[in-house]
Amino acid sequence: MTESDVEVILTWRNKTRHHGSSDAKERINLKVGERLNFGISSSTGEFQPGALPSIGTFEVSDHHLLFSNFTTSTTFVIENLEGGTELVKARPRQLGMVIPFEMSRILIPSSETISELTVFTPPPRLLGSDQAATLTESAMSKLDTASKYFAVLVALCEPRLRGSSMAAVPSVQEVVERLRGIKQFKGANRSSINYHIDYLADQKLPVGQWAKYVDEGRMHSKREALVAFSLRFDLVREEHLALLPDLKRARAQCA
Repeated sequence: MTESDVEVILTWRNKTRHHGSSDAKERINLKVGERLNFGISSSTGEFQPGALPSIGTFEVSDHHLLFSNFTTSTTFVIENLEGGTELVKARPRQLGMVIPFEMSRILIPSSETISELTVFTPPPRLLGSDQAATLTESAMSKLDTASKYFAVLVALCEPRLRGSSMAAVPSVQEVVERLRGIKQFKGANRSSINYHIDYLADQKLPVGQWAKYVDEGRMHSKREALVAFSLRFDLVREEHLALLPDLKRARAQCA
């Protein structure tokens, strides 16, 4: 990919003034060297390119998208759409921070609402496989994706994998219901799901050791710790959602 091919796509929804119509989806494409200042619309209270006063800017530089926050007291949040709970913060007056995600959601709060932008950047450059360093695989990188415990782990991670970093971790009973459509879990109950959760936390993933380095060593629950650990280290990814029953069908059965 040459520099001229690098392109960043920004999309967002704005409210329309026509009664009964849905939000209008807007899109802007930016190439290397281009810059987009933005502000908050005085009429809608939402994100608006070119609005004054400018509260921030996007700038495409080589293979990086730079983001600046011109406000004095408002923090913007940049979430990784592929990483569950991954996010970075653009703090007040922070200039030229690199957005590190290939696909991200940017949350810009105002006095009336929170504007959401979806940002798509070019794929990252990768080192050739023949040049990459080889490390001995860890036990946690050898999780058996065909096992029952892994299906339980995916069900726990599902709400955050589907795009909300603040989604609640499912309860044990919710996991029972979510996995009911899988033949292996036909007779599943709270006790059997708890067994897999304990097995993951005690035998497969070093969540207890990891907790020593975060939140002063506290684990609020094994379920929460498993989800946070698995998503942070990419042990459960979006493609693993295919292991679960179809979500629409599952919701229809529960209705």
